Amino acid sequence: MELNSLEDVIAYLSTGIMTAGPGNPRFSDERYKPYPLSDKNIKEINQVDSGRKIAFVDGGNINLISSPSFSVHLVRIYFNIFENNCRVNPVKIPSRIDFYTLAQSKIEKNEIHFEGKIFPVNENHKDYLPSEKLSFNSWDPTLVSGGFRADINKVCTTARRFAEWYLAGKIAEEELGNGDLLVRDGTLQTSVTNEAYYANQAYRLTQDNGVIFSALAKTCTLYTDTGNSLAKVIRDIGDKKLPGKSWYYHPVADIQHPDHKAELFFTKLHGESKYVFRFEINRDQTQKMDTSEMESIISSLAKNSMDMSFPGYPYGLIDADRFARVQMWEHEQHRVMLMAEASKAKRWDEMEKFLSSTNAHDILMRVGGI
Repeated sequence: MELNSLEDVIAYLSTGIMTAGPGNPRFSDERYKPYPLSDKNIKEINQVDSGRKIAFVDGGNINLISSPSFSVHLVRIYFNIFENNCRVNPVKIPSRIDFYTLAQSKIEKNEIHFEGKIFPVNENHKDYLPSEKLSFNSWDPTLVSGGFRADINKVCTTARRFAEWYLAGKIAEEELGNGDLLVRDGTLQTSVTNEAYYANQAYRLTQDNGVIFSALAKTCTLYTDTGNSLAKVIRDIGDKKLPGKSWYYHPVADIQHPDHKAELFFTKLHGESKYVFRFEINRDQTQKMDTSEMESIISSLAKNSMDMSFPGYPYGLIDADRFARVQMWEHEQHRVMLMAEASKAKRWDEMEKFLSSTNAHDILMRVGGI
């Protein structure tokens, strides 16, 4: 069928996934054992006054300069704390930590490797940042894409991931207490070489301090065995059973993957929300909880999800996303500062030769007025 208009696109789409049955959860990894979907797994969220603090953690980064041989990013990690929906100032840890990540190539055992190093913008923040495990083979399977050698910039984004885990553990140790909740943006799954090293540190420190470790993902790419979106199918089940209500769905799957120590939920955190989010709690902690305690955790999250700018999404994560984001004006400011330092050290002319191997596309965009 030839597609010659948007009308044809919609017509073709309507004969495909939009008419597929709901199906059941499907995972490609056998270490995930899915449970059949059932409306019995939908439970209403009841408001419980737990009195716990909730900390939200997120990160952002932006590329300052990049070539095949080296890359420099400005990275930002941010967290906030709320108690009874009121912001609480951190006692020991700065809420925002900025650092530069330098990644550069080198030859090791006759192969290209990438070495990453972190430089805090404020030297006093050094203790809240990871300091190792940023060395990778350029063919590391957790970094490569499409059969090509890994992009050196991935080392810098990996540094951000490591820093988020590392800071989460510090927050649990120095800012939160028994029964409090820590929520990271994303999931509790690790996927990059050495990431589990920092994740396990965070798990240990949260458990040692009685802090519940969780994650909420803005997006979900899980599927059912009919190719449908799992989040969409669960939303249909929940909205049919509890229309206009807030609810959670559990259980979804028995996860035995060593790199994903999580109990998986889906949550609709506000009755008027159009969104259902993937929510995870550290599996080792849920195994010691009863249903009422798990419901208390989800209720605490729902109480933080009342902001009408985005009902059903925790305000703490809205705030964290806003303040973790590196703005374009900051990109220009830090790039100019970097160029000035390189010029002062009489290194800029040589550095620019490296950059010219990758920035021709940017020049064409400017020439074209884009």
